[in-house]
Amino acid sequence: MLAGLIALLLLSLTLLVLYVRTGKENAKFGVRLKKLADENERLRQLSLAGTETCVMLIFDQNKELKYVNEQFKHLYHTDEQSYINTVGRTMSDYLKWSGYTESFIIDSRKTFIGKAENTKGKAIWKQITITPNTDERGNTNYIVVEVDITSVKETELQLQAQKKRSDELLLNMLPSEIVEELKVKGAATPRVYRSASVLFADIKNFTRWAESLSPHELLDTLQNLFSEFDDVLAANYIEKIKTIGDAYMCAGGLPMKNNRHPFNIVLAAFGLQQAITRLDERRAREGGEPWLMRIGIHTGAVITGVVGKTRTVYDMWGDTVNIANRLESACDPGRINVSEATYLIIKDYFECEYRGKIPAKHKGEIDMYFVNRLKPEYSADESGFVPNAAFNNMLSNL
Repeated sequence: MLAGLIALLLLSLTLLVLYVRTGKENAKFGVRLKKLADENERLRQLSLAGTETCVMLIFDQNKELKYVNEQFKHLYHTDEQSYINTVGRTMSDYLKWSGYTESFIIDSRKTFIGKAENTKGKAIWKQITITPNTDERGNTNYIVVEVDITSVKETELQLQAQKKRSDELLLNMLPSEIVEELKVKGAATPRVYRSASVLFADIKNFTRWAESLSPHELLDTLQNLFSEFDDVLAANYIEKIKTIGDAYMCAGGLPMKNNRHPFNIVLAAFGLQQAITRLDERRAREGGEPWLMRIGIHTGAVITGVVGKTRTVYDMWGDTVNIANRLESACDPGRINVSEATYLIIKDYFECEYRGKIPAKHKGEIDMYFVNRLKPEYSADESGFVPNAAFNNMLSNL
């Protein structure tokens, strides 16, 4: 009897232990099942959202493609197999196709901008987000979501192109340093230069000649001539200041200060005269009378700045500007007239002709010199307009 009771008690205890253990296992299983259900619902919602608004791809733990949604097929006008045949199956193939060639470890969510073409040749800009998702078994899937940002990117590129055109227009009007200062500060600080070389050029009898041309012919001629002048200045590091009718004003030694400007501006003057000579040769073949240009150059202190609220103008002021203008007015047509200040700097390298003291309006008498050519030992051509290596070496050491 007692033995039977003991056996029954042991059986009851065993059943109780099994019940408790089974309950715990069931509870654990229930938790896992709930997690899986939650994860499946999250993926279902993500897939639904992706199907409606975004492109979605899923790569398995080997980073091989196992799913693309309908939006992918619609955007790229291709099906999954055609895409695999053309691009490849792996995530690496996908990234290269999207314009992303850098290798990286996807251990967390990554976002970047990509670009690809559909089968119709249309370029598509996209924001790509790659999210690794690890399941209960430790397997990782990679969920790729693309958002089509083509219209946004095209607008951005258009704005960049417009900005570039605006910057180019400003650079045609103002020195680059001034443009940058205006962008940053909204205003340009006046600058004082203790030494700069100013050049004025003017064409003889231009007003009388212009009266015989139509407006279109006049502007076309000036455009071609001043474009050649601009090229000459750029080659000699001279800054164009402005044009007034047929008058042309430029300066050396600014906006970047340097010690070469008296030499560079005389070389530029040679270039301007040669441009006029080429134009005269064409005019002579057409029966026109030749143009002759007067050039005046002076070296001294100037002040530069930007003036005006509309149609902003970069200009310069000071006695140096006025004297250079007087030197141009007192110059013989076809010649280059420099002040004594400029002559004393360049005299060892250029052949100059002293003219004496010449009256200048509001300036009294000024010592003036014609510059004829480079000295033979510094010239690479017979005319004396092209500097040789010795001259260029001298300039580089200033």
